[in-house]
Amino acid sequence: MNEMDIDKAFRKEFPKILTNLIFPNEDGSFEVFGRYVIKKENSVYRVYCSGTNMGMFSSTKTALSWCIASKFSNYNLARDILILDNKLRSLSNDITTRVSVAERSKNFIFRETVETKLETKIIHKKQVEQQLNKCVNYAKYYQQKGFNNENVRTGRDQAIKTSR
Repeated sequence: MNEMDIDKAFRKEFPKILTNLIFPNEDGSFEVFGRYVIKKENSVYRVYCSGTNMGMFSSTKTALSWCIASKFSNYNLARDILILDNKLRSLSNDITTRVSVAERSKNFIFRETVETKLETKIIHKKQVEQQLNKCVNYAKYYQQKGFNNENVRTGRDQAIKTSR
């Protein structure tokens, strides 16, 4: 029995468990909740659902948070995670580019001007990071709440009582 046969047998035998599993595939991608696949492409992580590209993220943490929000049908949270992550990636790239341009410049006034303008972008980046962290924490909360609900459902409804 090879790995593919074991994988097929597991999926057939335990379909309900798949909705709570995250596991790596041989190609380095991650299968998430039996619905999503997270693949690293260059420096970003793409999330696919049934082969459809759902979004591009800067880290596995935010990609997984998006999957959790989507799994629990919290589409507003999923949208916020995607938008904030893209905004953060854009701001980070912008800051990096401007810093390198300023460092290469020999004009002191130009460097000072760029550094002054960067201060507001850096502040904005920190605000976006804070908002994204709140969203990621909400997703963690939903996932934990889901695990707790699973534990409650699998436990006995009442203690076994005897008529003694």
